[in-house]
Amino acid sequence: MAVFKINEKTYTAKPFDFNTVCDLDDMGISVDDMDKKTTSVIRAYFALCAGVDKETAGKEIQKHILNGGDVMSLSKAMGDEIEKSDFFRVLNKKTEEKNPTLESEKVEAE
Repeated sequence: MAVFKINEKTYTAKPFDFNTVCDLDDMGISVDDMDKKTTSVIRAYFALCAGVDKETAGKEIQKHILNGGDVMSLSKAMGDEIEKSDFFRVLNKKTEEKNPTLESEKVEAE
């Protein structure tokens, strides 16, 4: 499992499984919106990893940034968990199959 630091505290990244996707959905983050709501996804994911609510997570991230930190290690840890998640990969593939224009838009953008 990936780890990351926020405010000098080390956290373990949660795997992207069914429960994590449901927890994010409960926080208002759907798989379909993950590319559009990057900061909200990072805040919600950190909240899950830290065991706190979104408001507390946002305050911790803000404090971390104001003290010279960034969210790159958190973002990388989340990305690593997404990449190795069989569940997320299948879910994402099904979303792309439902929305084939999204894939063609990605190709055109490259």
